[in-house]
Amino acid sequence: MEKNKEKMFKKLGKIFQRARKKIYKDVSLREFSKSIGMTHAGIKNIENGKGEPRKETLLKLAEKLELDPEVILAKAAKLDNEIENLISEKSDTVPQFLRTAKNLTDEQWKEITRQARKMDKDNS
Repeated sequence: MEKNKEKMFKKLGKIFQRARKKIYKDVSLREFSKSIGMTHAGIKNIENGKGEPRKETLLKLAEKLELDPEVILAKAAKLDNEIENLISEKSDTVPQFLRTAKNLTDEQWKEITRQARKMDKDNS
């Protein structure tokens, strides 16, 4: 696995680990893993940033740990099915837009989001 992905999955693993220890502080890793149908070794590997978890696994953990699934998928450089479909349907414009907007600040992204919501509402 390349270095950037390795760092990304280690950060993501820490997010899962912190959330699990906060919400399930009195539950062992084995008990927790059984509750979601995974092995404790699988959970431990994810929390340690080893390997690349599948999208379904990330979504299962996000739900169980009360984390925003969209944020988790974004941190893992994965997309939910709705976004994948949108990119596919708008393949002539979405990638170009994202490349054009790659250097925007967080505040500028928030402003674009606000404007897009308004335009979407106006179109409804």
